[in-house]
Amino acid sequence: MGLARRFAEQLARPEGFAGKLLGNAMDVANRRPTRLALDLLGARDGERVLDAGCGTGATLDVLLDRAMVDAWGIDPSPTMIAQARARLGDRARLEKCLIEDMWFGDDTFDAVLALNVLYFARPDGSTLRQIHRVLRPGGRLVAYVTHRESMENWPFARQGVHRLFDTNELVDELIAGGFARAGISVQEHAITGSVDGLLACATKES
Repeated sequence: MGLARRFAEQLARPEGFAGKLLGNAMDVANRRPTRLALDLLGARDGERVLDAGCGTGATLDVLLDRAMVDAWGIDPSPTMIAQARARLGDRARLEKCLIEDMWFGDDTFDAVLALNVLYFARPDGSTLRQIHRVLRPGGRLVAYVTHRESMENWPFARQGVHRLFDTNELVDELIAGGFARAGISVQEHAITGSVDGLLACATKES
């Protein structure tokens, strides 16, 4: 297995010491996308918010400094969940879980974050359908992905592990997950001089 493939698989599910290092590096790289996503989310005190793919807990850490939310996080990586628990303590409820296997009841959350997660969403739409299911009517999903034109420059993104999106593809993915087109907006942002990102907000119909 080549280095690019191994790196892609670690991004999908960080494991072990290398996964810890990668998680910390990604926290630094994702500071701007995280800030943009939380600005768009606009969480309010008392809301129940799920970070689906919470990684090291860095996003929830910043969120909890902004609003007194009921914070939840899931991640399929035990390495990431351990780091998130060490970071957040009892300020958030954290569980090792795939998005597709979420056990939460229907209409549980006011908002869901999915940052750098949809690359690994199942093509059949089941990943986003689960997110749509656990959102309450009127609840919103905020999702971030790096634009496919930027991703295509990186060898790890050409290993068949990541799904890539432009604006139209991201909108189509959200529609396949159950969101109505009228409730979807996508913004394009320059993350660095050579990297563009897509930030989507999708509201579940009331």
